[in-house]
Amino acid sequence: MIIITTPRKIGELGRHLQKTGRGSNKEVIIRADMIRDVPADTKLALRIMAALARRNRRVTRDIVHLKIAPKLPLGPEALERVLAVFEEEYGIAFDVPRHVVEHRKGDYRAPHFHVNYSMVVPGTGKALRFVRSAERDEMIARRLEIELGEGLTPSLRVERVAQLLRERGLGELADIAATGPVAEKGLGRSKAERQQADRLEADLDLIDARLLQAWRRCDGDIRKLSAELMKLGFRLAAGDKRVAGVPLVRLIDTETLVATSLTHDLNRVRKASGEAERFREPEIGAAMGKLPSEAEVKAGLRRDAPQRSIDALLGEFDRLIDEMKFDGDREEAAKARKGRERLAARLSVEEKADLRARQGRVRERYRQRDRVRRARVNRAFVAAKVFGDRRIRKAAFYLVAVGLFATGAGLVTALGAAGIAVAALPNYLGAKRVRAAANQAAALERAEMAREIQRESQRFFRERTVARRIAEQQHKAREERMRAARAARAQAVRAEQLRRSQEAQLRASTAGLQALARQRAQQATRLVAGRGQPDPNGTGQAPRQPVRTRQASRRGGVER
Repeated sequence: MIIITTPRKIGELGRHLQKTGRGSNKEVIIRADMIRDVPADTKLALRIMAALARRNRRVTRDIVHLKIAPKLPLGPEALERVLAVFEEEYGIAFDVPRHVVEHRKGDYRAPHFHVNYSMVVPGTGKALRFVRSAERDEMIARRLEIELGEGLTPSLRVERVAQLLRERGLGELADIAATGPVAEKGLGRSKAERQQADRLEADLDLIDARLLQAWRRCDGDIRKLSAELMKLGFRLAAGDKRVAGVPLVRLIDTETLVATSLTHDLNRVRKASGEAERFREPEIGAAMGKLPSEAEVKAGLRRDAPQRSIDALLGEFDRLIDEMKFDGDREEAAKARKGRERLAARLSVEEKADLRARQGRVRERYRQRDRVRRARVNRAFVAAKVFGDRRIRKAAFYLVAVGLFATGAGLVTALGAAGIAVAALPNYLGAKRVRAAANQAAALERAEMAREIQRESQRFFRERTVARRIAEQQHKAREERMRAARAARAQAVRAEQLRRSQEAQLRASTAGLQALARQRAQQATRLVAGRGQPDPNGTGQAPRQPVRTRQASRRGGVER
């Protein structure tokens, strides 16, 4: 059982307590049987309790929020017992308003409860006190686990909890709690990480296994970790916080976008595997170098997600085709290959947008040309309407005739020129001819536009094919370089091992020769010392030892 007490302002708590849907609660139940002195409506009850608390100007919190997460489902009597123990521990009087909400996740977990109390006792106006609430909450949880028959939860405060229970006169419960499992510090995940994983539907154990695999591939060299993490589907980013001037390194899973601290997770999985040494944030940050921000990395992953999914699916097709070939099923392998080719020929979301944009630019050019043509047609009809009035035409005739006659032209010439000018004025027949020509040109341009769109599409697919071939060649070249680098490293390691073994053999042979030389020198020194030792009588030579002769006979020997 987990019990967490948090004095807080109401904020958005009402919305959180009523939230249902994907990644949240399957069902929210207002426990009217447990509510005390407030209405059942959650938001209204929180506002009433906050109003009571704000009467005391020295109180900075509106309510105290209690979360109860049991291992086993709690019935009404068990829940009453939990609340009774909690209120007894913190001295919460019976007249303090209380609101209870039950959340059901719909999976294998037992329902959990959110209980809210007003921070001020209505009768006295005094604030509730929650000193050392962390260890007291844990003591309450261990006590209730024993009373309700739940297994003891691993804890970092086993001895402290037993001490608190003895101080309250619960010696038997203290003895049982003292035998509880001790949690190892640094092996668990935080509440925020668990909530993030639930929201994104991520498997944290699988993420830990991949991280540990990447670390083992590095052979203890932290500088190689970035490349190994990228191979196993991770990306690194710079967090907002800094330690010693270096941004925190964030580890992002490309599939689920789960973001955690690389230093914390790496230390945790290494400790779980038996490694005691811990890395520090500045050390990890310096080894990883300059990184993009977390927002940039996540935006790029969201943008590239469709293409990554297609690549993953094509990879599965390739493995299926290889397995079919290995099993000898050629026909099914050919069908699978055709399916893979059809899938590879499909355009991604970005490619579709690019193709539509290029086709749209072609259409837009023809639309602009058609708009200009339609403007000419409209202008012709407007002019025909203006000059179609008899009074305007008559006025134009008189103006042209009078003008020409005034310049000295003859009457017949002036009248003829005026008639020609009036006949040249815009009319509806000319406007209709302009419209017909415009319609004919538009029909021809529609066919031309279709051909140009087709040519643009063909150009797009040619560029796409060339880009894919270049990308494949670059990928193959990169793989070749990586294989060559691995081979070079392996060869360098073998050469280094050979060099070390040769040096070891040389040192061993040299040591043997030196030992033999020392042995011979010692023997020579002893021999010289034995032959050239000075005579104590002053003769300068060592006295000769008497020679013993041993004669043996068949019948017996005489020795002198």
